[in-house]
Amino acid sequence: MRRLALPALLCAAALAAGCAAPGRPPLTAAPEVGPNFDVPDARSRMIYLARQEWTLFGRPVVIENGTEDPALAFDDGGATHEVQAPMLSRVLMYWYAVSRLPIVGYQGELRPWSAAFISWLAKGAGLMPEEFPPTVLHWDYIERFLAAGGGERFVARDPARYAPRAGDLVCNARAGNSADFARLGRGPYHCDIVVEVHSGEVDAIGGNVGDVVALSRLPTDAQGLLAPHPRRPWAAVIEQREGE
Repeated sequence: MRRLALPALLCAAALAAGCAAPGRPPLTAAPEVGPNFDVPDARSRMIYLARQEWTLFGRPVVIENGTEDPALAFDDGGATHEVQAPMLSRVLMYWYAVSRLPIVGYQGELRPWSAAFISWLAKGAGLMPEEFPPTVLHWDYIERFLAAGGGERFVARDPARYAPRAGDLVCNARAGNSADFARLGRGPYHCDIVVEVHSGEVDAIGGNVGDVVALSRLPTDAQGLLAPHPRRPWAAVIEQREGE
């Protein structure tokens, strides 16, 4: 033990005397390093997380083909699916971050997880349950935001009168449910988060679209309002107001 400790003692003595080992610069104090980035707000964080998950699924884009089951084009040509091992772990993360209900239904298939995905984005962005209620049903938060007051972060807007912005949610009725904004009620819906706005369309990312996280390019009119869609009767746009 003495033989092993002697070199270390000699090195320590040399450093104490202001010497450096041959070929190495002398030790100096590290300079102060400050943050070189701004922490994005919750809106930006939700968009970032949506793009992250979309990328993990292979950047699939919805290709409308005139049917109820549109095709998907993947960025690298390799298709993914919710039950594949790497993807299933993501889906389970979305679901169990917001619910303790079993994700497997009576038929042995995964329950619809699109609302869990949106709820996970909100939770992952740091929003509190009182700001965005975690749920596996889109109607739960749509109902909440239909009754939102002036000081709340999210509020439901009539898609015929409000043009969506990045960070807003675009919601359509499903399975014959009413899409009349003045008469919305409990039932099946689907919502995506708008990640980018272009002239004539918006890009929106949603979960459980063709069993993956996919991006849809949704046409808009000259005022930026959502144009009628053959598969997606627009029911509401959830405006995300400014905030931290």
